[in-house]
Amino acid sequence: MRRFTIGDSEFQALSRVIIFSQLPKTLLTGLFENASATIYDDQTNLFMSGDKADGFYVLLQGEVHLTVLTSDGAQSLVRIVEPEESFAEAAMLGLGVFPINATAMPGSMVIKVSKSVFEKNISSDPEASLHLLSALIQRQQFLVSEIKILKSLSPCQRVASKLLTLYESQEWKGHGSLPRCKQTIASNIGIDPASFSRVLRRLDDAGIICEGQEVIIENPDKLRGYCAGFGYVFDRDKLLMSA
Repeated sequence: MRRFTIGDSEFQALSRVIIFSQLPKTLLTGLFENASATIYDDQTNLFMSGDKADGFYVLLQGEVHLTVLTSDGAQSLVRIVEPEESFAEAAMLGLGVFPINATAMPGSMVIKVSKSVFEKNISSDPEASLHLLSALIQRQQFLVSEIKILKSLSPCQRVASKLLTLYESQEWKGHGSLPRCKQTIASNIGIDPASFSRVLRRLDDAGIICEGQEVIIENPDKLRGYCAGFGYVFDRDKLLMSA
């Protein structure tokens, strides 16, 4: 684990985070003045369900897995936090405790914003408070919409749209090993991991070829057309969205 004071490049990334994107520069600076970022070399728990929500987090690189425990004690993946996303604000502002677990994957860079610093800076600026509230509501509405969309799509459609998202966002070159393990991607889009590999081999019509552990987008335009056929439109700020 390595900790360092954030600099200009980190501030630029923070200004692109949705809930901060419309804040005045002076307010953003106040929020993160003397703040430090942490890079986790190993898989590390940031918080566990039931812990006091004494702040929220911003991910600048890597990924954070949000999980819950099932009735049989297994970890179930709820969501993967992507770079330049914030998370756990609702727990800090409302519940007071974290309802889920958060685990930083190796190589992830995370910044924590303490509740006291947040309240000190935001409470004095009503306009900023309204902006943050609006951003949080919009994101909550998107997450609800995302769940509805996932439920309406077939396994093939879910996998195709996820592969297109990885490709268009330049997280993956469209050939070779996927940027995350198949089990993680399968859990993220709500299908059984064992089904994921079978689905990959049924996507010839979408321009996808699966050769052992390698996945290849043979024809990106064909994949885009396949996804457009069921209403998928890529947006770099969203995992899935309906046209």
